[in-house]
Amino acid sequence: MPTWSSELPPQGKHMGFDLRRTPASGALQAIITCENILVCDTHFWHGRTMPCEKPDCPACNESVPYRTHVYVSAFDAKNREHFIFECTANAAKAFAEYKEAATTLRGCLFHASRPKGLRNSKVFIQTNTVNLAKVQLPDPPDLIRALSVIWRLPTAALSVTNEKYKPTTVATNSAPINRMRNQPDNMPDPSATAKRRAELEKQLAASSNGNGHAKAKRPKK
Repeated sequence: MPTWSSELPPQGKHMGFDLRRTPASGALQAIITCENILVCDTHFWHGRTMPCEKPDCPACNESVPYRTHVYVSAFDAKNREHFIFECTANAAKAFAEYKEAATTLRGCLFHASRPKGLRNSKVFIQTNTVNLAKVQLPDPPDLIRALSVIWRLPTAALSVTNEKYKPTTVATNSAPINRMRNQPDNMPDPSATAKRRAELEKQLAASSNGNGHAKAKRPKK
């Protein structure tokens, strides 16, 4: 016989978090659940985003430029989805100003958009305060641990950084984690290394030919 109930099952201990960025068209609106921003320098290396690991960073050793990104956990009240939002340091100035005024980011309602409507164009963020008496926010995740799973970094040695809230345990055997890993910006590109090597070899060959055979012409008198 089936078992019927009027209550939802309890949420599992493991839960994955999607990584979202500001869309090219439209806008992204959500409420921040963490108390502060998390800043990390990242490289786009071998076809995916990865954190800079100075002083011994493979991407830095190959002279790959880095870019500073800012991360916050956010809650979409309309779709009831908890995710991690990524933006540039310049766009995150709105978050820094809000925190300076309110002392915490938790409960900050933000609206992120790209006025030019292009994928990599400048992001503009507007902030406002939400009435937390009307919205029940979930506890924030351990951002470092969640990002480590997205970037496929070892998580066993990580310590708990959020003492006020119990962080949601992030496991690697769940469907949401697989969804995160399959996002276009995090997919590995096997041909990236070969393509880059071919380009460097072509540039080197062109440079060698120019130095070996090209001679400067003297101006005619």
